[in-house]
Order: sequence, then structure tokens, then C-alpha cells
Amino acid sequence: MTQGDRHAGGHIVVVGQYREGGEGRIPVPYASAVAAAGGAPRVFSTFEATEGHEMPEGLDVTFGLEPDDESPLDGAAGLLLPGGGDIDPELYGRPRHPRTHNVNHRRDRFELTLLSAALERDVPVLAICHGMQLLNVLLGGTLIQHLGDRDDVLDHDDGYPAPEPRHELRIRERSSLARYLGSTRIGVNSHHHQGIDDVAPGLDEIAWSEDGLLEGVVSHSHSWVVGVQWHPEVMAPEHEPQAHLFEAFVDAARNSRLEAAS
Repeated sequence: MTQGDRHAGGHIVVVGQYREGGEGRIPVPYASAVAAAGGAPRVFSTFEATEGHEMPEGLDVTFGLEPDDESPLDGAAGLLLPGGGDIDPELYGRPRHPRTHNVNHRRDRFELTLLSAALERDVPVLAICHGMQLLNVLLGGTLIQHLGDRDDVLDHDDGYPAPEPRHELRIRERSSLARYLGSTRIGVNSHHHQGIDDVAPGLDEIAWSEDGLLEGVVSHSHSWVVGVQWHPEVMAPEHEPQAHLFEAFVDAARNSRLEAAS
């Protein structure tokens, strides 16, 4: 597929991450996974560029957008919400846990703006780790703020997302995720200290870790909205099933643009 063919199908919005101090961080692994699957990623950030940060060659990045600006979705084929810090528990009506950290209200606002618009327009969404948690919160769910408080869960915080599996995942039979990954049992990595507690009414539970923690959801009210708690963008270069998830996302985005144009 040529670069022109990719852009003809519409770009895929990848939300920019941030560093401490409010500077932008380019989510390169996520954008690379989208590109490898045949998509045209474009990064949009509500933060300013990090001084001296080297821009990846060929990747379109826009910095400094207002957090209420939904224009990145104009002409977009899909939205990818990446991992990141914790979500402000005020958004789901809970007091703040002492271990809740790395909250950034500007990023919360920007992602909620884009996610709300994407769901309203029925744009395909892939929500990863923090992104899956935000999807649940937006639709009315709540979060467990620190998994370490519970005795019945694995140690899900591996320090940094790695390409090697950390634990096994059980996926609902005949679910869309099982079809994308090609199995109902698969090893995944792990880098999170929070997780979904009350599941939003609009989401279906489709994947669980060995300790029963919810790790995969889909929306039953939209054409293609998938949330996963692990980090497939890191595993995709070495684990073909994880790459298939991005291929399914890109295919859904392309089909959505074709339907909109017809």
C-alpha cells in the first residue's frame, strides 16, 4: 500500500502523551504500530514540544492544541488513545487515593474532547491501558485506583511495558477480540497499577487476566470501539497476534471512511 493510498483512507489520530512539566511526548510505538498495519498515523498533542526532542522522520505531529479542540477528528478515520498517567478520580466521583499519581487535567480534557466526538461520529476507537480506563470513565464507569491494595490480584505493574508476556489472558469465545488475536488464550505484557472497577453500561466485558481483572472491553453501541489494558503496541513488532489487533483497527477505520464517502 502506498503512502497516498493510506492518506486516501483518512488519517488515524494518535493522542500525544506528556512528560512531567507539561511538555509533549510523542507516542512513537503507537504510531509505528498503526503505520505497520497500513494506517496513516498523525499525532495531535495539547502540550508544547519538548525542547531538543528529535522528531521521528515521516511522522506528522501537531503540538499546542487547546484541550477543547476536536478539529483533529475532521477527516479522521480512527482515534487511538495511548497509555499514560492516572485519571482524576473526580471524573468518576471517587476521593483521591494516596497512590493515584501523574494526573494531568489538561490531557484528561483533551482526550475526553476527542473521545466524546469520536463516539458521537462513530469513528473507530482503539483505547490502550489509560485509554481503556478513560473510555470506561467517560461512559459512566469507575476505576480501582491501586491494585496493590487487593490481595487477590497479580502484580500488574511491570515498571515499563516490555515485549515479553507477563501473564496470560482469557478471552471470551466468539468475541471480536478473540477473532482479531486468533485465540481465546494469549500472553500479554502488563504495566498498570489501576484497573476497571464498575464497568460502564455501554461496554461489554470480553477479556480477563488470570486473577479475574478485566483487561478487554468493546462498545455495543458503536461500530468499532475496543479497549485493552495491556500494551500491544510494544508487543506487535515481535508477536504477530498483537499486530493483528492494529490491522483490525486500521481495517475498521478504512471501512468507516469508505462508508462515510459512499
